[in-house]
Amino acid sequence: MRTGVLRRLLPTWRQPARIVVVGFALAAACGTVLLALPASSESGEATGFVTALFTSISALCVTGLIVVDTPEYWSTFGELVILGLIQLGGLGIMTTASLLGLLVSRRFGLRMRLTAQAETKALDLGDVRRVVRGVITVSLVLELIVAAVLTARLAIGYGYETGRAVYHGVFHAISAFNNAGFALYSDSLMGFATDP
Repeated sequence: MRTGVLRRLLPTWRQPARIVVVGFALAAACGTVLLALPASSESGEATGFVTALFTSISALCVTGLIVVDTPEYWSTFGELVILGLIQLGGLGIMTTASLLGLLVSRRFGLRMRLTAQAETKALDLGDVRRVVRGVITVSLVLELIVAAVLTARLAIGYGYETGRAVYHGVFHAISAFNNAGFALYSDSLMGFATDP
């Protein structure tokens, strides 16, 4: 009986739209569980389900909406979980947009292209791999460059210790590149408003 159910369910999970939805749900669930752990909060107490879920989805969707003050509430572990969700969400959005651009640039309507792909496997797996690899490479290189600039500015201009400068530089580079809006300062980035 189990194999009959599995055989019926397996083909339905091969559809790209379902894979995206399930992938998003799994990432949000993992983020929620990790943010709910006592290690994720500065107080060492478990975070409530709604706060952990909202923060996880906000980071994954790169909206930047918060219900608790990020630097005051979350521990370094919690901030790293948020950073990972931002990176994952940003790469997902950029990859999807790039693949849609690839489809449109081939002068086919999306519906026609998806139909053709389903029938003939016309969109080469190599095209998809190249786009995904390109998005990841460009994203990481640009984030690394911005992180280096921010790290140098925080260390030289604001006297941050090297480790703190690197951490803040990397966090804000990833948050900014992915347009996430999360910051490690209670006033967001208002303290840097006059710094070009």
